[in-house]
Formats: sequence, structure tokens, C-alpha cells
Amino acid sequence: MSALSLGIIGGADGPTVIFVSGSAWGLLLPLLALLALGLGLFLWWRKRKKDRK
Repeated sequence: MSALSLGIIGGADGPTVIFVSGSAWGLLLPLLALLALGLGLFLWWRKRKKDRK
């Protein structure tokens, strides 16, 4: 068996950090990292768009 632990730390006032421990299958880890990054960028863009109004 293999286990994976993924932790994402970040906020509006600093950089986002992704902590990973364990092992992942093939492309699972890069896909999770890209998904987290994409979600963070989308939420940042949406908040920025709201603040401009």
C-alpha cells in the first residue's frame, strides 16, 4: 500500500506552499498540484474582480 499526504498553506497576504509526504502514482501528484494552483489563481482573480467594482 502507498499513502499520500498533501497540505496546502497560503492566503491573500503571502505565497502558497504545497507540502507533500509519501508517494503518489505517476501523474497524480503533478495533477493535484496544478489543480490546487489553478483553484487558488481562480479565487484570487475572482476576489480581485469583485474589489474593483
